[in-house]
Amino acid sequence: MTLNFYKYLLFVTIIISRFSFSQDIEYYWSGAISDNSTTIVFATSSEAKVKIQYSDDSRFRKRTKFSKTVNTDTELNYFSKIALDDLNPNTDYYYRFSVNGIIKKDKDLMGRFKTPSDEPFSFKVTLATCATTGSNNPVFDRIREEESLFYLMLGDFHYGNIYKDCEQNFLAHYRSVLGSKKQSKLYQSTPIAYMWDDHDYGPNNSSGLSPNQDGDIACQSEARQAYQSYVPHYTLSFGQGDTLISQSFNIGRLKFILSDLRSEKIRPLFIGDCETQDASDCEKIMAGSNFGTPDHLQWFKNELLDAKRKNQAVVWLSSFPFISTPDLSWFNCDDENTIQTVEGFECDDHDNWGWYPEERENIANFIKENDIAICIVSGDAHMSAIDDGTNSDYASGGGAPIPVFHAGPLDRTPSLKGGPYSHGRSGIRGQYGIMDVLDDGGDQICITWTVKNYEGELVYNEIGEIMQYSFCLQL
Repeated sequence: MTLNFYKYLLFVTIIISRFSFSQDIEYYWSGAISDNSTTIVFATSSEAKVKIQYSDDSRFRKRTKFSKTVNTDTELNYFSKIALDDLNPNTDYYYRFSVNGIIKKDKDLMGRFKTPSDEPFSFKVTLATCATTGSNNPVFDRIREEESLFYLMLGDFHYGNIYKDCEQNFLAHYRSVLGSKKQSKLYQSTPIAYMWDDHDYGPNNSSGLSPNQDGDIACQSEARQAYQSYVPHYTLSFGQGDTLISQSFNIGRLKFILSDLRSEKIRPLFIGDCETQDASDCEKIMAGSNFGTPDHLQWFKNELLDAKRKNQAVVWLSSFPFISTPDLSWFNCDDENTIQTVEGFECDDHDNWGWYPEERENIANFIKENDIAICIVSGDAHMSAIDDGTNSDYASGGGAPIPVFHAGPLDRTPSLKGGPYSHGRSGIRGQYGIMDVLDDGGDQICITWTVKNYEGELVYNEIGEIMQYSFCLQL
């Protein structure tokens, strides 16, 4: 063979090699932003050595740095994560990947984010809940176009309803979401903070138990492991491993508390004649708990006190409706949702705080007694709704009115839950929320909540009023 042929063969080999590498990064997204750090999670198509190049120059010509190198392997399905912890506050950053020594310069493989200020400042957060797995709804483009500091995912990131074949199913659903064209563009340009609800933790109305009406734990461990492996989350307050994924973080003078109200949830327990239509002899013998354990609830209270000591206001993510009528004793559960265990009867329904009135009152009393500046953002319900505190005061004798905001659904059939809500509701597919935070360093933080639709238009409630509410939290 001629020398020219070998040169041609070498040229073709190089071209094929470069082309094959062009798809090495399959998914990537960022989260856990702070004034000096962020976390980037990514996946490759096969085993690879990866590091991240990052800079405040979008052309990567100045002030360019590289992260450490990590390996992706089959054990974690080629997912890995890298923390960047030497960033400057209030700075736009750009990042791209070096895979097996080759820097990926494709524009669609470049991510970006902005670090928050390390002083009191004003900023925007987008927030929403409930999307069909892998949804490509235009609402995700509208959220991206808001250019918010971060996107707060309120739960039901996917609708896997997973209770068997756990590891494979969680991997498939995360891949489906991150592979969506419109969602991936959002996550590559806007950092995320995310807490699951029922459909992305387990089946509908999930607790720590399985839906098989046998009292056994189903995919609890696998759900936690998948979240820890595939999501760019903040430091988990209970550590890594088979435990709660609750977390908190500070942006400016706001503390965000993301409470895991699913994976240790304990439903109320009843005994007696609970299977008849008129369950008059069905007695409630144990109150339920969304936090699940005393340690978890105490962690939440400690986070509230920490915010108080540091002169911060609190945004609490309760993944399902806080405003709902208390139900202290009546079982009122149909056959399909009745779960019988050796201890008694539970109901796989009534999935709101009204079914847990004792714990809700306990929390409200604590907020009242300690004068906590707080608002609540929630998911689960396929609607948007706003309450100014008129209907959310569950403290003994009153005294704990809390503003409440539901934002959604992203891409699910509308449904209305809880209430009443002072500023009304909207049950339209393709909705999201905006939280504009105004902080000038004074003795209050002011917040405006707004609902928009998949066309970026303002949304109106049932009586034709714009769904928007402004309020201030006193520090």
